[in-house]
Amino acid sequence: MDRFKIEPVTINWGDFDTLETVTDLARCLLDNWPGTSDAQSYITALMVCSAVLENGLDDRPEDARAAFVDAAHEALLSVSPDDDHLDF
Repeated sequence: MDRFKIEPVTINWGDFDTLETVTDLARCLLDNWPGTSDAQSYITALMVCSAVLENGLDDRPEDARAAFVDAAHEALLSVSPDDDHLDF
């Protein structure tokens, strides 16, 4: 499981959830996502998470994290530490 670890990302959607693995990212996207499931960044995040979890050679855990952050931004969600420098 350690090979799927990522730099933790905390997503703010009323409560705060901290995600620490690619598995956490995928579960969040599949089970709890508040945005639309047909948004391009959401679909990309799912695909990258799936590729990483299936041991794809082209995608790494940090790629899944970056795609997840893009999907969160597309859904107008704030993530930490990525957005800590922004004023909301």
